[in-house]
Amino acid sequence: MEAVLAASGWEGERRNPAKGWATTWRRDDAGAWIQGDGPVEVEFTLWSREVADEWPDPDTYLDDLYDAAVAELPGVVSQFESGVLGTRLEVCDEDLTGGADFIDQTAWRFSGKVLLTGVKHDDTEAPVQLVVVLREGDVSAC
Repeated sequence: MEAVLAASGWEGERRNPAKGWATTWRRDDAGAWIQGDGPVEVEFTLWSREVADEWPDPDTYLDDLYDAAVAELPGVVSQFESGVLGTRLEVCDEDLTGGADFIDQTAWRFSGKVLLTGVKHDDTEAPVQLVVVLREGDVSAC
């Protein structure tokens, strides 16, 4: 993993003295962290809007943010389905969210992994985001 990130221009820092490898990575304005010993999960934020502290009608305001993020989702899905992974992506009837709460999402399996793109809003203080998540998946078939 370290060689791949370094070759792609990421700079690593070893912030945890108990680890013999870099646990924090930076490239331009992007950051990545290795946390825990569980399966690897990578999440990229493609679209993000901060939730304002004050707004006239909270329901309408949040609905507008959700609608704007969800409107971007089909374009991302289309790029994945028509891209280099397109023929390998397998749509499943099962829930592939890993227990995460998404406003809207599309997920596939391929090569023992889960690829998911979706809109989430984790907390009222957190931004509304369109993310892509790649993680180890259950090896069972769809």
